[in-house]
Amino acid sequence: MIKLGYGGLAEIVKYERRKIVVNPLSKILFEIGLFVFLTRGFYTILQLHILILEILFPFLLLSTIFLILRNKIKCLAYYVGAYLLITAWVEINSFYYYGNIIYTWPREIARIFGYSTVVTCSSLFHGILFSLYSPTLYITLLGFVFIATTNTSEVIRAFSELKIPLAITLIFSVFVKVIPQALQNMETSYKMTILRGLGYGKPLPIRLFYQLYALIAVILPVFVYIIKGSRNLAIALETRGYMSKKNRTSLVKMGFHLIDYLLLFISIIFFYISFS
Repeated sequence: MIKLGYGGLAEIVKYERRKIVVNPLSKILFEIGLFVFLTRGFYTILQLHILILEILFPFLLLSTIFLILRNKIKCLAYYVGAYLLITAWVEINSFYYYGNIIYTWPREIARIFGYSTVVTCSSLFHGILFSLYSPTLYITLLGFVFIATTNTSEVIRAFSELKIPLAITLIFSVFVKVIPQALQNMETSYKMTILRGLGYGKPLPIRLFYQLYALIAVILPVFVYIIKGSRNLAIALETRGYMSKKNRTSLVKMGFHLIDYLLLFISIIFFYISFS
């Protein structure tokens, strides 16, 4: 994650114009449907006890996300690899499952870190499967896709066409605009902290802890900067007439196309499996 950094995350969510435009509402509903499915409905797949199906679903989902963000595949691979490694490691060593023993932790290490004393084949398989079906992984990846493929104009057009209240429209519009800027500011602040000599001359293992500290320390100042900058954003929105009573018009219509209906259909399937 240090290798990825805030700059890598900023690169992932950087907006790029694409030939195929998908309605932002379709993306949001698909993301909600997938999250509900991963928190409730994926147990239906696991109960079938079909190994190929259990592995094929997350593989297809990850492959689709990598295909959409193929220009940012290096940073995306860092994020996915680090997340899968950390979550699988924690799950493998936190719980005991019956099966052939692969490794036995020393009692001191198991007591300090709260590990299970033994690692079995079942716990290894369960940990890998748990990380592949983690809702947090896919909700963040789909969030990356949403921000990287959507601009504020598309959000405002799509929400306005369905008469969604302005307050909700502005929440999503500001979210799409602020996240990339915040990550870029965090990366700049982090580099400035390192250039000022944080951890300079320390051994490599200790220097890594200083770098982790710098990654965490820059969060609060950047969010304070964003909150102060929200006043300028509010003034700009008011100047452009977003608070006027008359409905805004647009030369470009978002509408719903074939890919939007496909995403909505898949979302309905996710909801049906989750609540059936």
